[in-house]
Amino acid sequence: MINDVEMLTYVLQNAEMGCQGITSVRKSLRDSKVDGVLCEQLIKYGKLYHCANNMLRNRGAEIRHVSQMTKAMTKYAAQRDLKRDSSSSHIAEMMIKGNTMGVNKMTRHIRDYDGKDPHVSKLAKKMLDTEEENIREMKAFL
Repeated sequence: MINDVEMLTYVLQNAEMGCQGITSVRKSLRDSKVDGVLCEQLIKYGKLYHCANNMLRNRGAEIRHVSQMTKAMTKYAAQRDLKRDSSSSHIAEMMIKGNTMGVNKMTRHIRDYDGKDPHVSKLAKKMLDTEEENIREMKAFL
């Protein structure tokens, strides 16, 4: 079982990686429609991040961010992938893959969460719903 702090940390890091992934591909975008959707997703991730961050601080918990190495590797992998194909459909596919990983991991974390705080449960569910919505939005660009 995972506790409140572990769940909030996971939500924070998931939102952080969502922001990192979007930021990594936006520079290569040529389609303003895709960019507009990604900007909206970036805002949603930012709100989730700040909510998890505030909840962790209110608990006096240590804020554990995604490591700089993980962020650098994600950025490098995205740039390498985009050199091969920077089309809107490929970027949508990349984002769907990232969101799918997020859905899978978030689902496992929710299942393993002890569920003691309804606010934490609600935030985790909101993260899961956001990841699923992002997939639906990106499918339109495949």
